[in-house]
Amino acid sequence: MPGTVTATEAFTLALTEEERTQLSSLLEQALRDTSIEAHRTDALDYKGWVERREAVLRNLVDKLRRP
Repeated sequence: MPGTVTATEAFTLALTEEERTQLSSLLEQALRDTSIEAHRTDALDYKGWVERREAVLRNLVDKLRRP
């Protein structure tokens, strides 16, 4: 939608190392599944949604890998 501005707020989430490992594992699996789904779909609207989801998941995985 043209002209739409989305505001986002950052927040801090404290995780134990075990929680971080589990969350990272879940997100990485979701990213793999989403990548496969993006390559298999031909519906343009759905493909766009899947690609946006893939980008968000990749960003989350990258953030969890940082010290």
